[in-house]
Amino acid sequence: MRFNSCTAGLSLFEGKTLCSNCHPSQRGPNDEPPLFTDYTFDNLGVPRNLLNLWYWEFRFNPEGPFWLDLGLGAFLHTRPDYAPYARANLGKVKVPTLRNVDKRPFPAFVNAYTHNGYFKSLESIVHFYNTRDVLPVCLAGDSSAPGVDCWPAPDVGLNLNTDEMGNLGLSPQEEQAIVAFMRTLSDVYYAPTAD
Repeated sequence: MRFNSCTAGLSLFEGKTLCSNCHPSQRGPNDEPPLFTDYTFDNLGVPRNLLNLWYWEFRFNPEGPFWLDLGLGAFLHTRPDYAPYARANLGKVKVPTLRNVDKRPFPAFVNAYTHNGYFKSLESIVHFYNTRDVLPVCLAGDSSAPGVDCWPAPDVGLNLNTDEMGNLGLSPQEEQAIVAFMRTLSDVYYAPTAD
């Protein structure tokens, strides 16, 4: 059953979901193993993560919880030769590799996904990719459950990738198949041994 789920996940990853557009799964031109990144930058519309300690390190971040991670656009803005490209890149962060995406130092370790660590499981981020543009934006003070009834607003609402994510039309079983496939991309962890 697990093999079938992983195989179905790979098929979805390379087909219907367009995952492989940004996370290519084919070998390189010199037969290198796939790295599952295209090295580009994208704004996924990830919600702000106020649990990220950066927002509360006032010595280093005087803007505190009002700080916006403007991604590549913030860097380009500081360079006169690249400043004209800054606005088109606000909110975009580098597409990470999916190699070892589920690797952890011990089984109970909780991974943090996306540039700000908002998502704590592969299931939640795959669901976000699938439903970001389907569910409404959560309203302040609303009793809605993020990821079930709504999604929080994106940290940076400009330049969102709407071509390859947000409304993938996946069933819960298809989401699980993609997660099963992604878990196969992690190497086995071995604790260091004393020599």
